[in-house]
Amino acid sequence: MTALSELYRSAEAAGSTEQVSQAGWHTGARIGTSTGNGRMLAYHDSGVEAECVFRAGERTLFNIMSTGYGSDTGERGFAVWSSRPGALGAIDEGVTRMEVADADGVAVEAAIVAHTFAVDVDLGPAPQTVDEVFAPWEPPVLTVRVYGEGDALRYEGPLLTR
Repeated sequence: MTALSELYRSAEAAGSTEQVSQAGWHTGARIGTSTGNGRMLAYHDSGVEAECVFRAGERTLFNIMSTGYGSDTGERGFAVWSSRPGALGAIDEGVTRMEVADADGVAVEAAIVAHTFAVDVDLGPAPQTVDEVFAPWEPPVLTVRVYGEGDALRYEGPLLTR
């Protein structure tokens, strides 16, 4: 994972947005592309899935799920793996486009890479302490629209569910 994240960061610094692969690992969608911080999803040919947490001037952190996140994308066309800031996760094979709208209807297009998505929307600040991780959190009301073949609306509803 470290080699993959370093290759990706080097490609990103060189201005490339191409998907990077290393030893069976592949980069997925990413948020925070304009900063030294951010997060990116990655997946391995074996089914292992991971999240890379980039921190400017520090080592990259990894959340690795050895059996994958196991998220069902069948009903809504997507599944959120990680949130705050933004949202990252998996999309179903038939998904061609995804957007998230706030309460005022302002929509943000999700980045889709392979079977992953990332959307840079305001879900509130990421928790910084253990207490914040376990504190009650009320997510903002955001509507996701998932489109399939022919740009047909496949699903419209809340981005985050409890």
